Amino acid sequence: MSQAERIKTALELQIVSGQLKPGTKLDETEIAAAHGVSRTPVREALMKLEAIGLVERRKRQSSIVRGVTLRRIVQMMEVLGGLEGLAGNLAAKRIKANQKESLLKALEVCAATAEANNPDAYYNANIELHQVIYTASHNDVLIEQVTYFGERLAPFIRQQHHKPGWIEKTMADHRLIVAHILGGRSKEVEELMCRHVYFDSEQFMDIATALE
Repeated sequence: MSQAERIKTALELQIVSGQLKPGTKLDETEIAAAHGVSRTPVREALMKLEAIGLVERRKRQSSIVRGVTLRRIVQMMEVLGGLEGLAGNLAAKRIKANQKESLLKALEVCAATAEANNPDAYYNANIELHQVIYTASHNDVLIEQVTYFGERLAPFIRQQHHKPGWIEKTMADHRLIVAHILGGRSKEVEELMCRHVYFDSEQFMDIATALE
């Protein structure tokens, strides 16, 4: 992991966990000193966080934490669920022989990291598995859109992987998803991948609406 990626991940965790509140100033010099690096990787990390909507960059080496509402997170999750379902549907119809091999290999890596109970490694393996499915959809526009929302939700999804029982639940889903795709069961995999969203969007949406 590069210095910039390490700093991005650390700041991302602080923002998502609430340690860094919306409006908090992020000074490049202070962050660089805290991590023992120059300002260059810090600047790169902040640019990456800006790209996914967690940070607002400002002049003179400072940025602030952006507020992300529960309602917006849930709305993006609802969209991502629909896109994931469509990707699975198309993959079941269009997947090529070499992509089937890649899918099985990605599933093996997921299983190994799940067995090791390593949330961060499992998260990365999960991303790779989903990338194979997106590619197998053979729809460039879909890939662009699912990647767009996936990148913005990644900090929140990553956190879910540390919840007790989460790895076991999603690993069971992964096995079924792969089986449906390889079996050409497009409707079944679409329904499962729509549900295979990293928290209950409908429940969170109801709560967010009630709080308005």
